[in-house]
Amino acid sequence: MEKRDDMKIGRYRTWIENGTLKLYGHEVGAASSTICSLDAEEAMGLLEMLSQHREEFNQALYLHESQHALQQQQTARW
Repeated sequence: MEKRDDMKIGRYRTWIENGTLKLYGHEVGAASSTICSLDAEEAMGLLEMLSQHREEFNQALYLHESQHALQQQQTARW
C-alpha cells in the first residue's frame, strides 16, 4: 500500500493512497468520524472546482483574518 503526502488541513487529515485522495475528520469529543475517498477523476474535478473559485476563497480568508485581527486588538485593550 503506497501512502504519501500526508497533511493536516484544519481539522482534517489528508493523504494520497494508490492514486486516491483520502480525507479523514474527527471532531474532539464526538463519537463519530468522517472519511472520504476520491478517485483520481473525482480528485481532479474537485481541484478544478477549487481552482475556479480561488478568488472567492482568498476573499473569505482575508475576511476571516481581518476579523481575527480585530478580535485580538479588542482583547488586547481589555
